Amino acid sequence: MVTKRLMEIANETVQFALENRVDQVQAASFFVDSALTRYANSLIHQNVASKRGGIQMKVVIGKRLGTLRANSLEKTEIERSVRKAVSLAKVTPPNKDFKSLPKPQRWTQIRGTFDRKTAECTADFRADQVKEAIDVALSESDKVNAVAGYYYTGTSAYAVANSLGVSASAKISSASMQTTVISKSGNSQGFSSEEEHSRQVDDIDPVSIGSKAAKKSLRSLDPGKIPIGNYEVVLSPRAVAGLITYLGYIGFSATSYQDGQSFIKYNLDKQIFDSELNVMDNPRDTKTLYSFPIDGEGVPKKKMQLIRNGEVSEKSICYDSFTAGKEGKKSTGHALPPIYGYYGRPFPLNIVVKPGDSTIGEMVEETKRGVYVTRFHYTNPVEPTKAILTGLTRDGTFLIESGEMTKPVKNLRYTDSMLSALKEAPMFGRDLEIVEEVTAPAMKLAKLRFTGITEH
Repeated sequence: MVTKRLMEIANETVQFALENRVDQVQAASFFVDSALTRYANSLIHQNVASKRGGIQMKVVIGKRLGTLRANSLEKTEIERSVRKAVSLAKVTPPNKDFKSLPKPQRWTQIRGTFDRKTAECTADFRADQVKEAIDVALSESDKVNAVAGYYYTGTSAYAVANSLGVSASAKISSASMQTTVISKSGNSQGFSSEEEHSRQVDDIDPVSIGSKAAKKSLRSLDPGKIPIGNYEVVLSPRAVAGLITYLGYIGFSATSYQDGQSFIKYNLDKQIFDSELNVMDNPRDTKTLYSFPIDGEGVPKKKMQLIRNGEVSEKSICYDSFTAGKEGKKSTGHALPPIYGYYGRPFPLNIVVKPGDSTIGEMVEETKRGVYVTRFHYTNPVEPTKAILTGLTRDGTFLIESGEMTKPVKNLRYTDSMLSALKEAPMFGRDLEIVEEVTAPAMKLAKLRFTGITEH
């Protein structure tokens, strides 16, 4: 019923805009029903829930564009916003690159994206799940000092209509749990975290999350320093996902490509990564989280091979209708859905890295001297055209010596080109994990360049 009503609102908005004498109009109405249980110091301290809706619109007068986002589904507010968008279009300089809003294309829903149990999840259910994670973490050792994190459940729906006949809608449910465990021994603290994401709450295992996070936190007590430089690295799926996510932002977006900021532009039809690295963007893969059949413009999302046997090409680039029109191409269905807010570039949301046949234990055994990384944070691009990224390790970084994970080390800063780091990846994990928009296996890299080390 939600998507049906959203479709009605989107169509009504289009009709009202046409009555205001615009040439083209697009309306994307959305509704997000979400709830979040937060915990810190081993206690739940907050439970919040929200229902928010709105509409994102674009009106076209000649080549003048007016875009506006209204955080309301009330008719009077939407009509006021349409009039404002029309006013903006009239005073906006013509955009010579604009060709047209997208025309309708055949699309089909994706089965299994909505789970009623997840949609109707209660605060009591989340509290019980959190309690399990906290209890199992505290039971690991009296050195476990605090457990923190969140448990999220919710549904997202949107509908898109335009004056050319587009009429499409989508709805998903999702659940996420993240747990951080802080251990303490004397003056030393150990940190680690685990997380799981799924469209179904039944897939989230709080006992496993709490236990794994606690064990790694205890193991990370009393970290030491190691010299900076190049190391073999074993990356958890979360760490792999962190790197691949940023490649999506800086490389596979048509905006970056057209602006000359994408590393792909300078490496067309070249093998720039390991020959075993294969990366897809596929919303219909059941292993992805954000399985929407359409994008934010109502265009069917296209299955794409972003990296094929280490090679990239023009077929790796993700387009929305505007960036596609600049090159006389068709959109690949990568305009961001309105539930995420306005973001001015298309990029992939359903990335799947092809797994291999190894375990993390086997990767460690094959490493003479290296570093195990649980995850990266504060990752940022340094030089997008060369795919240079920088960031810090977090939540469990360990030295590997002669095939064994021997001791914890202080967090390290990496600064390296992914064209170098991903050039030689001798081992890929066999198990995939969903980490928001990326689903990835663990991975071993022949080298990653660490340029700094933290004091704490």
